[in-house]
Amino acid sequence: MYQILVIAHIIGTVLGVGGATFAEIFHIRAMRDGVVTDEESVTLKIFYTVLRVGLVLLVLSGFAFLIYFRLEGHEKYLYNPKLWAKMIIVFIIPINAILFQIKKIPAWLATPISLTSWYTALILGVYRTIPYSFVEIMGIYLASILVIALVLWRIKDHYSLSRIKS
Repeated sequence: MYQILVIAHIIGTVLGVGGATFAEIFHIRAMRDGVVTDEESVTLKIFYTVLRVGLVLLVLSGFAFLIYFRLEGHEKYLYNPKLWAKMIIVFIIPINAILFQIKKIPAWLATPISLTSWYTALILGVYRTIPYSFVEIMGIYLASILVIALVLWRIKDHYSLSRIKS
């Protein structure tokens, strides 16, 4: 049972990270001319579907892990600050998506939150032990959102300037 949970968790993370990454790359590419065509929109919807499937797998397998740890007497894992940081960060992913969909959060912020959240969940999942407290992990996470926002702004600015010069 444990191995099935691990595989489902890894697949969910891979689909989420890959979907988020390729959705953003393709969106930036599609917006080079200032318009997302119908064909580009269909492709983006596919990426978003992959991302959602990844999120569902990640969340379901994550809850299954919590139940497994409790039933198998491994409660000590439930007190790990890395686990709590990861759970909060994964919880932020759908909240961010919902807020973006109902236009309560702008794209310039929603995109870096999504990308940073997925990659942070991946990184936290890869390392067995991380020598940081919950507060330190969350501080690094928040700082990373700002860095990714700046990087994406520069990339998009570069492409919009290229479009104007053409």
